[in-house]
Amino acid sequence: MSKTGTVRRGQLREGTAEEIRVLLARRRISAAELARRAGMKQSTLARRMTGEIAFDLDDLEAIADVLGVTILDLLPSAMVRPNNR
Repeated sequence: MSKTGTVRRGQLREGTAEEIRVLLARRRISAAELARRAGMKQSTLARRMTGEIAFDLDDLEAIADVLGVTILDLLPSAMVRPNNR
């Protein structure tokens, strides 16, 4: 997010994928295992993780459940809480 508060198209999608990758690494869970536990096709998760297609709320809910976090924890903190509000 820039100082003016504008968001580049796709920035939320990319940031969310990055947050999920970080959580997967911390928990030592593969993307394939995440897809299996979340009830998603591996190919669908892969396309979402590369930013090819956007996550939907149902996906985020399932991923958050598997990782033991809230949906907000999957979103880039700078976009969820701009200016540390």
